[in-house]
Amino acid sequence: MVPPGFWMQLKLKPTIIPATIADYPVVQNMARFYVYDRTLYMGWECPENGLFDCIDFKHYFENPNERAFVIKVNNELAGFVLLDKAHLIEQVDWNMGEFFILAKFQGKGIASMVARDIFKEHPGKWSVAVMPENSKALNFWRKVIFETCDGDYNEVFKTEEELKSADNPDPYAMNVITFAIDKEKTPELHISIHQAKAADIENMVILSYAKRRDYEKAQPQFWRYAEGAEVSQTEWFQELLNKDDHIFLVAKSQSQVIGFIIGRIVIPPEVYNPGLTLMVDDFCVSHSSQWSTVGSKLLTELKRRAQEKGAQQVLVVCGAHDQPKRHFLQGLSLTAASEWYVGKIE
Repeated sequence: MVPPGFWMQLKLKPTIIPATIADYPVVQNMARFYVYDRTLYMGWECPENGLFDCIDFKHYFENPNERAFVIKVNNELAGFVLLDKAHLIEQVDWNMGEFFILAKFQGKGIASMVARDIFKEHPGKWSVAVMPENSKALNFWRKVIFETCDGDYNEVFKTEEELKSADNPDPYAMNVITFAIDKEKTPELHISIHQAKAADIENMVILSYAKRRDYEKAQPQFWRYAEGAEVSQTEWFQELLNKDDHIFLVAKSQSQVIGFIIGRIVIPPEVYNPGLTLMVDDFCVSHSSQWSTVGSKLLTELKRRAQEKGAQQVLVVCGAHDQPKRHFLQGLSLTAASEWYVGKIE
């Protein structure tokens, strides 16, 4: 049985997407709301033109030593994360330059998931600075950092004068938290790959449901959700388990299904001769940050088994909007061979 509220929890799972210069205007526009949120505790007045303004974040997209990320939930903009290496107290590997989650997604655990994933993917010495007036954010960071580092962190108060520098001529007083994310001590995800069994299907359907609703946001017509889809998919997966031309694998960690992949060995049309083709359509991981780990292990094992069956090339289907998966596939030197263009007939 699926626990109460599980579907809603899946719908609200955030995706962390590395941002490019093309995302700079979007982040800068969201920054207006970032500043607006601060008026709640800083008492800033609304500008005469009614538009809150923010410092320019462009350097986060141009400086190779800095990082910018866009946060999405079900393909909807939900916030951003900007990392730099500012030395507020001491030299650090990473400083949390800016961190913002839109009001619609606050209070739902999204910020915690994003922060933990960012820390995990960027080990080293860290600093996070918070305006003391923002007690809500200060409590949030204390809790997340305490849980991430088992309470091993330092916190000091720094005045405006103490934080003033050539790069920061007009600072605010801050509580600065420093801590370390030790990659060697970060528990590695133990991943095992298995042939799928009937008992795994329920969890695979749950993962697939989250992916479908995410894709539906990007293309509401093409990927329109069908009521009862989970029942139909369960029956389809059960049928595929017994098909000789299909390879059906699951990835597990601590007995939990965290990804799956289905490959089909197909004969190309007679007008082409690339050899037997391994076609992969259903391919899911439980979190977008797991493509390089869970996704890689699944695809590697699938290709190995397909090669034993005589397959000579692999074809992986991917949504045009699914940037984390696209980056993963491109990193494997796979290239786009075809595109579909869809639209309503009106």
